[in-house]
Amino acid sequence: MSTPDALLDQLHSKLAADPRIAAGWLGGSYGRGDADRYSDLDVHLLLAADGGSFRDQSEGWLHALRPLVLYKLLFDGRMINALTADGVRLDLWLYDEAPPVDRAKVRVLFDRAGLLQDQPSPANAPAGDDDKTRAVLRGQIEEFWRCIALLPTVIGRAEWLVAWRGLAVEYDLVLDILLRGNRIVREAGAKKLNQYLPPALRGELEAALNLQGLSRDGLVNAHLALAAMIHRHGPQLAEQWEFDYPAVLEAAVMSYVAEELRLLGVNAAL
Repeated sequence: MSTPDALLDQLHSKLAADPRIAAGWLGGSYGRGDADRYSDLDVHLLLAADGGSFRDQSEGWLHALRPLVLYKLLFDGRMINALTADGVRLDLWLYDEAPPVDRAKVRVLFDRAGLLQDQPSPANAPAGDDDKTRAVLRGQIEEFWRCIALLPTVIGRAEWLVAWRGLAVEYDLVLDILLRGNRIVREAGAKKLNQYLPPALRGELEAALNLQGLSRDGLVNAHLALAAMIHRHGPQLAEQWEFDYPAVLEAAVMSYVAEELRLLGVNAAL
């Protein structure tokens, strides 16, 4: 079975020998240096002045390197999304002009004419950032409790698929609240999260979503476990960021939900 590393070695050699490619560098986990055997390849290519044919011939070029089962040219020809027959995921970004690169986050493979420019270090965050974060956090917490208020509706109607989808929406809100509220910047792709959440918070989320089958009570208690997390962490984050926690909203929602679930005969962990 192939690995991304083996394909990367082939890609590097073939790209470096192709005069239509002026520069090549790696982004994503390979650029940062924290890739593993499950990582995809995020390759950026600066085309030479006469490199337009590379874009037109890229499918055959890649297929000759490794058989493909998926090839898509996206964003008006600026990105190639491919999957090899042995399961390696590959994104190729094509540039006609050299973009600035942050060498702390990318790995330059080659730069024939020194065309790549270093990206300036980001300036200090503007003074208004905390105000924006404060407003977003409060809005997300309010939206979370609005979603929890819908729980009796989907359970009472036996809309199990909607309840499952609602759980995903709530999970996304809780995750973003925890990351944003704790100033955790997540720079990896969607498939990497463990390294960003502290073990205790990750354990809470994993426990909340530990469903025993797609049962009514299991779904309800997963929603309520997320609600318990916001009940615990929300007021602390509100105090830290200096905004009023919507305690009246939470109390009204949970009172309504508890009564409706009681009437439905749900064994809820309230």
